Amino acid sequence: MALRASIYKATVSLSNLNTHQYEDLSFTIALHPSETEERMMYRLLAFLYCAHERLEFTEGLNNPDLPDIWQKDLTGQIEHWIDLGLPEEKRIRKASGQSGKVSIFTYNEFKSKIWLEKIKSVILNNKKINVYSFKEIEDGSLLRLVKKSMILNCMIEDQQIFLSDNDLRVQVDVLKS
Repeated sequence: MALRASIYKATVSLSNLNTHQYEDLSFTIALHPSETEERMMYRLLAFLYCAHERLEFTEGLNNPDLPDIWQKDLTGQIEHWIDLGLPEEKRIRKASGQSGKVSIFTYNEFKSKIWLEKIKSVILNNKKINVYSFKEIEDGSLLRLVKKSMILNCMIEDQQIFLSDNDLRVQVDVLKS
């Protein structure tokens, strides 16, 4: 018997001071059995950082051919491919070939440095690809925001994301590599 995804609900009041985007968003987020809650929250942060009216979560881990998040144009072509983690060179090349823009968000500082050295040649001259690293200011606090039903506020300014609920505020820096 296959394990089923856990379902989380999130309502987020987004204030992105970089793009002047201010809106209330509602999500149903499926946590894949092989995914941690930490990764799920970083996936949410990547979505919020790149927020756009046509941005959506994909089947992600259920379908390895798809990014975690994508934005398609009105004809169904992928405009923005967003992956989380440390994708292999082959996947990065595929993403770059299938979309106009590729964003990769990493969240493990030590592993990210090693990975970045390996794939440097792939991303160095490709202007479509941007690599970002999430860095929590307070270790483990992002996990304290996780609930089956979350009501969150998100403010993005410069390279910082502030995510909060009624009790806790977490700062996550977004470092461009």
